[in-house]
Amino acid sequence: MFATQVFEGVRVLELAQFVFVPAAGAILADLGADVIKIEMTDGDPYRRLKIADGRQTASANLAMELNNRGKRSVAIDLKTEEGREVLLRLVETADVFLTSIRPGALRRLGLTPEVLRARNPRIIYAHGNGLGFRGEQADRAGYDASCFWARGGFAHMLSAPGQRPARPRPALGDHAGAMNVAFGLASALFHRERTGEATSVEVSLLSSALWILSADVTMGAALSDAQLARLANPGRHALTSAYETADGRYLQLMFLDPERYWPELCRRLGREALLQDPRFASAEARVEHGEALLEALDEAFAARTLEDWRAALADWDAPWEVVQNLRELVTDPQARANDALFDVVVADGTPVTVVSGPVSFGGSPLPPAPRCAPAMGRDTAAVLREAGLAEADIASWAARGIVAGPG
Repeated sequence: MFATQVFEGVRVLELAQFVFVPAAGAILADLGADVIKIEMTDGDPYRRLKIADGRQTASANLAMELNNRGKRSVAIDLKTEEGREVLLRLVETADVFLTSIRPGALRRLGLTPEVLRARNPRIIYAHGNGLGFRGEQADRAGYDASCFWARGGFAHMLSAPGQRPARPRPALGDHAGAMNVAFGLASALFHRERTGEATSVEVSLLSSALWILSADVTMGAALSDAQLARLANPGRHALTSAYETADGRYLQLMFLDPERYWPELCRRLGREALLQDPRFASAEARVEHGEALLEALDEAFAARTLEDWRAALADWDAPWEVVQNLRELVTDPQARANDALFDVVVADGTPVTVVSGPVSFGGSPLPPAPRCAPAMGRDTAAVLREAGLAEADIASWAARGIVAGPG
């Protein structure tokens, strides 16, 4: 079963770099949109990124494949008047202009919403940015680690007091924000379908962080400084903590209804005596004597291996899970059953596993014909022909470096 191609017939021009906004384009491409990646003639700088963290293999740039699968690539020198005009001709054929270029740079390029809508009144203008689009810092450089993780509060909330702030995983904020971009575009397309009005979509990494941390942020607006210090570093709570097993693995409990799960937990652990201990006789008592309860549960879980605990808890309808490593995650039977991963085949024939978008239509998020990320400028000539541009003009622009093809 493949995903319903809910964006079939929608053309997206994506003038975006790195991950945040291109990841949204990849999801739209999976779901049927014709996503045309507009690159400068030296390509998206993410193609050349070398961090030595494993994302670049002998066969593929894994990050490029994940965030640009299913697209076409057109390379244009937008710093020239002719190149800008070529892009505007493509704008006339598009439903969406999707960009991550900073507002000031877009103004200098002459690619504001007003300019684009003068050529195509129906085009939806979607913009992703680090810190938003108004205020003195709207043009400040921003990536997920700076705008989402650090400024957005995650580094503080997920780090221990007195320690260097925790580092984020690659593109954590980018992929969270990309879903907000995709949601915004879907909403704008729906609005245009209902009313005929083209609107603009704005999403920032900072706004995405605030939304994801909104439970903490809402409390942060109401609590004192002393309360906030405890909120950021709350410590462990016995029935919502992770416990180490005899073989060094961890099980996470999430018993938000403690009276329902407490008696059976004691029985499953073989610690029925805890049920008679007056320190743990009620939810309030278990909080009051939380350190003692944590110590008792630490000791109980440490007595057996992960596989022992899997067997002991397997038939219990309760919210617990194993803390999985990446190898387990990519082979997780539930992820596989729900088509959470699929392969694209890169130029040398090597399959590269990428992650599906998290939303499915018709039972699966899988694109019917997965395609790898395009080489820079691979589709320049074809897309320009589709837009009705003359073959002689395309050849002239290519000869003068106004547009570029692969290699």
